[in-house]
Amino acid sequence: MKPTSRVSRLYEVMDLMLDSVGDPLALKNLAASASYSSFHFDRIFRELTGFSAVEYQRKRRLRRAAHLLRHEPDVPVLHIAQDCGFPSNAAFAKAFKQQFAMSAKAWREGGWRTYMDQQVGRESDVSFFVAEPDNLDVILAPYCPPEPGSVATRIRVQALPAVTLRYQRFFGQSGAALSIACNNFICEREGNGDATRATAWYGVFDEDPGFTGEREYCYDFGFGGDTRPDPTLGLRVLPAGSYAILDFCGDWPRFRFMYEDWLDKQAFWRLDSTRPHIQKVERDGAGKWQGWLALPVKKR
Repeated sequence: MKPTSRVSRLYEVMDLMLDSVGDPLALKNLAASASYSSFHFDRIFRELTGFSAVEYQRKRRLRRAAHLLRHEPDVPVLHIAQDCGFPSNAAFAKAFKQQFAMSAKAWREGGWRTYMDQQVGRESDVSFFVAEPDNLDVILAPYCPPEPGSVATRIRVQALPAVTLRYQRFFGQSGAALSIACNNFICEREGNGDATRATAWYGVFDEDPGFTGEREYCYDFGFGGDTRPDPTLGLRVLPAGSYAILDFCGDWPRFRFMYEDWLDKQAFWRLDSTRPHIQKVERDGAGKWQGWLALPVKKR
């Protein structure tokens, strides 16, 4: 489903839901923000995402909680539950177990890895999709951990500037399907003059890819700049800040490499869950794809 100008307003509402994941959001207020009645808002939201607005927000709250339980080990479970919008620890415990088939305590103690491997598996990382949909050996390859230290030595931490992004949002696609969709978007935009072969492209994922099943994927892909407004595309600003950067050229590393070979062993840096995962790709002088992965980080 291609976005329309009204659907692009839905994008903005969805971003509001993400930014306000711990706050109660009335359906009628969300609908009004997108210039819909409550009935039509929920219907169109379900058509776009596969979930009702209420269910979508509940799942996002639980994924944010799962994210914090893994990356903020010093924060009590009760505080995480409250920050993610659950009125009581009992309500959170029940909802978390329904979503992840284990308690929050078990998740924090390493259950997240079992879930990621068994429930989501190789589809849990969108960072290798990009612009070579015919390279199925890469896209369909099972996850294989990197040699210890081989990724960590390539990572640098630096401040990135903010980038204004024109994007299309993809729901419920991963692996080869997402690769093909993003490649089609590149060809379409180059064909109509919005982009050239020298354009840099950005893929954006607002949550930990490893905890999000295929049906729940929400992935933004686009190009920088807002000089040619297009009502069929969303507009967002990728926030400035400190990011752990992994450059690549000729290979397709995954965010999970960065987590397991670098971030999980860090004493100085931890993930900043308020900013997205970002991938940048562009063609080099020979027409080959190169770029970087960027994990948002903050000091411990």
